[in-house]
Amino acid sequence: MLRFLSLCLFFIMTFGFSQENEMVEIETNDGNIFLGQIVEKSSLEYKLKTQDGIIISIPLESVRGINTIETITSDEGQVWRADPNKSMYLFAPSAYPIEQDKSYCRDFCLVFPSYNRGFGNNFSLQAGVFVFPGMPLDLVPIVISGKYSLPQTGPLRIAAGMMYVNFPGEDISFGTGFAFSTATIGNKFTHFSTTVGWGYIRDEAEWSFAEEPILVFSGNTRISNSFALVAEYWLPPGEGDPTELPVAISARFIGR
Repeated sequence: MLRFLSLCLFFIMTFGFSQENEMVEIETNDGNIFLGQIVEKSSLEYKLKTQDGIIISIPLESVRGINTIETITSDEGQVWRADPNKSMYLFAPSAYPIEQDKSYCRDFCLVFPSYNRGFGNNFSLQAGVFVFPGMPLDLVPIVISGKYSLPQTGPLRIAAGMMYVNFPGEDISFGTGFAFSTATIGNKFTHFSTTVGWGYIRDEAEWSFAEEPILVFSGNTRISNSFALVAEYWLPPGEGDPTELPVAISARFIGR
């Protein structure tokens, strides 16, 4: 745990938490994309001011779509877009929601495909399956998880949720899962989370929760507009040596 916290502290000292800004992204019918602030709108056109102060006139009839996006500006003046996968790290959740009308498909290590969607700006839902080679389709475990995110207070956001895995079968009624609470500090570019959760088992109508919690420490730090480092450290209950537990670190490539 000390190794992971030291790594997080290094990222904070090195990259810090940059100030977020909201910008407008206008896509035209011919596929061009313009990014900036709308300074004037008339019945005929938008006037968009870019990060470099250039004023662009865009006819309304040419506009295919408009989106408000969160950005930061790097030390070199480059505009970075927010990470679209901010709601999760590798497997652990952050306290950020997916947000209203946003969704994505995800495939974790090829065996856990899922569909993830935001309902409102607070509730996030995930539905997926665990698929292993040779497993009959009627025995495939089904995964459902939900997360409710409280409104952000300064750099802090808190969420709570539950994951449930159902194991189908003719002669069994069995499931397991993880109930958790997560606190995230930072912004949608660089953020770190602490998750406290309790594993549980359902056998028929009987539910049994673990007496001791699982701790998860997770972090995401943006290196560039298209590259981030993601790390997780899981500390299960028990008397084992925490220094012998691995820290999972991965590279995340971000497309527009």
